[in-house]
Amino acid sequence: MLVEEFLAPKILIVSGKGGVGKTTVSAALALVAARRGRKVCIAEVDRKGTLPRLFGGRELGYEPGQIAPGVWGMNIVPEQALGEYLEVQYHMKRVSKVFSSTHFVDYITTAAPGLKDILVLGKIWYLEQGKQGGRASQDFDTIVVDAPAAGHMLTFLSAPMGLSDALRLGPVRRQSDWLVEMLRDPKRSRVHLVTLAEEMPVSETLETAEALRTKVGLDPGAVFANAVYQELLKKEDEETLERVMADENPRELRTRAAEVSLRLDKEDLGALVGYARFLEARREIQAKHLRALRTGVEDPVIELPFLFSAGLALPDIETLADVMEEKVDSL
Repeated sequence: MLVEEFLAPKILIVSGKGGVGKTTVSAALALVAARRGRKVCIAEVDRKGTLPRLFGGRELGYEPGQIAPGVWGMNIVPEQALGEYLEVQYHMKRVSKVFSSTHFVDYITTAAPGLKDILVLGKIWYLEQGKQGGRASQDFDTIVVDAPAAGHMLTFLSAPMGLSDALRLGPVRRQSDWLVEMLRDPKRSRVHLVTLAEEMPVSETLETAEALRTKVGLDPGAVFANAVYQELLKKEDEETLERVMADENPRELRTRAAEVSLRLDKEDLGALVGYARFLEARREIQAKHLRALRTGVEDPVIELPFLFSAGLALPDIETLADVMEEKVDSL
């Protein structure tokens, strides 16, 4: 599959169990699209504030702001989305600020569950249509949605279906139908799931993929297996390791370390050997869960490497984007 084909839907929704790195994958996906000359908007919907840290910029606002070459970022806040909706649909500009206060939104969304999700999805629809506040706005080629965690994501995506079924007539029913059409058209939007190669995240990913098809009526796209340990030792390296373990004074390893200006004492050597064995054991465990993932999903699984960084930043996202491009091209 070519990257251009992978990026064909304008809206790319990214979700997964909390803590699996969906924001990181969203950011890398945005960079891949920008490298193809696309104008990209990446939207946070859960107010985590992770995106600005990844791109090294200021906090995101409701209006798209450029955070990297070819990439704009924004935070879709339900309160502001409601104010925009009232202004656009009912020309209630003067009172929209009153009705879109946090307390008022909390009140009406308690009475009408799913309304917050409808407001957020409505804003994504406006972005897709190239509109902002009912006016012509920046026309983005790709919209990456850093969606809620998988547990909420199913409710998030099914909200317009529920509202469309509940209402027979009127503008709200019509607008809900627009959102349903947007989400269920694979040429317009696609949901990509993110997981770790661990038992619980893989199990939840399989359940989410099945629920997307059977309960929401959406065919998910690729599954990104994040933070996968790469092959560390080749056969000859394992043989060297065995010799080191058997030698109380491993001259060979000391000599190799000295060649790169490293001085290793006995404790250092023991720690290195122990860490290498730990990583190999973790890799074997991950391989088992990756096999279960590939067996359980109909969609391609794209492995992204574990990055040995103290804190992820833009260079790390660039690295993930490199791997993502390579893996997508090989599908």
